[in-house]
Amino acid sequence: MMLSRRMNRGVLLAVGSAAALLGAAGPALASGALYCGAGRGLTRDVAIQSAIDDANVSASADGRFHCVLNGQPEVFEVFDDPNFGHIFRASVTMNCD
Repeated sequence: MMLSRRMNRGVLLAVGSAAALLGAAGPALASGALYCGAGRGLTRDVAIQSAIDDANVSASADGRFHCVLNGQPEVFEVFDDPNFGHIFRASVTMNCD
């Protein structure tokens, strides 16, 4: 009988911890969804705008039309692309609701 009480306490403790974690993460998850976008262009700005447009189009397909950048865009300069030569590639993460 003593063993089952200890197991019940352990189960209740685990359930309580999970509920507390989900309760804390709930507001963050409810604020929107993250969408990634990628783009390329002859300049950094064009590559970043292309990546932002890519993420916005993905979010709008899910009915999310208000997006803001989540962090900074990542930009990579490529000097020897086999099709375009010298280009920039960009990646962004957007928080959309």
